[in-house]
Amino acid sequence: SPGEGSVSSTSRPLKMATSLRTGAFALVACALQGQVRGVVTPPFAGPAAAGGEARLRTVSWNVAAVNNNPFEYWITHPNPAYKQLMEQVERFIVEPGEDDVLVKEVFTDEMFQRVVERIKKSQMSEEDKAQLSVVSRMWVSDFRERRVVSGFLKDAVIGKKRLASMPDRITNTIQAAGGFVYRPTVINCYPGEITTLDSWFAQWLKFFFDETVDLGKGPKPVYSLLQKIKQAKYPDITAEEEAASVPLQIVVQGIFDAVLVNLMQTKGGSIWQGLRKDICESLNRKKNTRVLEILQTTYRDADVVFLQEAGNQLLDMLRDTYKSTHELVLPRNYNKKRNQNSVMLLRNDLVSSTQEYLIPEDGWEAGDLLVVKTKVAGVDFTLGSFHGDTNGLLTIPMLRKVSAHLQTEAFLIGLDANTHEFDSKSTQHVVEFEQVYKYHGLESNWGTLDASRYTTFNARTYLQPQLNKAAKSDELAKKGDRNPKDFILFTRHVKSSGTWRDNTGMGEWLNDIVFPSLDFPSDHAVISADLRIVVDKVEL
Repeated sequence: SPGEGSVSSTSRPLKMATSLRTGAFALVACALQGQVRGVVTPPFAGPAAAGGEARLRTVSWNVAAVNNNPFEYWITHPNPAYKQLMEQVERFIVEPGEDDVLVKEVFTDEMFQRVVERIKKSQMSEEDKAQLSVVSRMWVSDFRERRVVSGFLKDAVIGKKRLASMPDRITNTIQAAGGFVYRPTVINCYPGEITTLDSWFAQWLKFFFDETVDLGKGPKPVYSLLQKIKQAKYPDITAEEEAASVPLQIVVQGIFDAVLVNLMQTKGGSIWQGLRKDICESLNRKKNTRVLEILQTTYRDADVVFLQEAGNQLLDMLRDTYKSTHELVLPRNYNKKRNQNSVMLLRNDLVSSTQEYLIPEDGWEAGDLLVVKTKVAGVDFTLGSFHGDTNGLLTIPMLRKVSAHLQTEAFLIGLDANTHEFDSKSTQHVVEFEQVYKYHGLESNWGTLDASRYTTFNARTYLQPQLNKAAKSDELAKKGDRNPKDFILFTRHVKSSGTWRDNTGMGEWLNDIVFPSLDFPSDHAVISADLRIVVDKVEL
């Protein structure tokens, strides 16, 4: 099949929305890459298929679940202050030097005592309150004397015990009945201003002890959401720590947040909150709007759109926007609570009689796989959309299951296979994946496999709890997730006239930039293929 669309000085102009921040992208391309961008042939810009063959313009995109931490991954940002800030954070963690002060110099004894007093006055269980003497002993003999970087942030044992990551997961961003509630911290989209450490701490105490959230069973204080950390599940935690784990989590979360606030005030000055606001607007609050804008502009001609990790709000927007042109198909086992499902958009005047059929689950989560039997241009087809696990180990079992349960010979599926360029015991090698899909009579939109044709490129920063996974600014490719993960697969009943990958939202692929960016809201590229149905030329 024809190769991937590419930059060309003679290609047709790209269709794009006037609201795109083209100036920002020009800055990104020049400042971060030094690339000269040509004109791009947009997906589906060519003529209709010849010989009366039905055209099937297909898109597959893992739009990615919303990330509550705007600083967790390196992004492509037009403001050079962003890169400078992240490099300063990196140096603080890697070589803190004199900045590696004692915990008690940041989260002070007075702060600790104020937390203890608020717990005593709260409605926390008497069993948990009785553990405050244990927590106080741990504070005096242990936590207050640790170094903030070498003894706290980098302590792998704290990570294994989940003393900071567990309360962060529960309280970072709470989806309550009245909307989102944010803990005052650096690593979320908290809308309030953090001016000093003291003003932050006042807001933090109010959040934990005065704020109430309704998760469907009436309003409750935030601290009541915390549960004991069980030694049976996390064996590194001691029996004493398990018994005291509810109040202990609050204290450790306070230390963690205070260290990050102090870090950003000393290294980020007055600019870090503005950068955070920009990222949150683009990749959190307005993420779904941007996803929809890309689909409605660059991919407005698509006949079939396979989406993975689509959230509830995005689906409501898609349903309203596409109601006159496409059918939005959701899995019967749609997981609203998980808020990330595989779905399809099918053009009404091309695709009809769509009916889902269930494939026996084999390790994947409910909502990750959607398979339907339908008619495409009058031809019986099976269509699928699949979201693989992080390491890609469920992709081949899924493909085998679906192949064994196909109700038609013609088959087309869009998926984030989460395959990897290099072979390892813990991840799915893309070469083996190719062998398996070819065994099942499938071809890829990419034609001949090129394991270096990446569809993801992201890397963690040092502003997230899993520091062992963080990448320095000069090792993004080495430690990042840069892999060939996304595919459109099809049987012999379909041929490809062209294929594209896109990490800008404008039908263009830029090499060597991490994404998402302020304009491209996912960590997976959009992939698309201009397909032709040739079912009349093969025997059914």
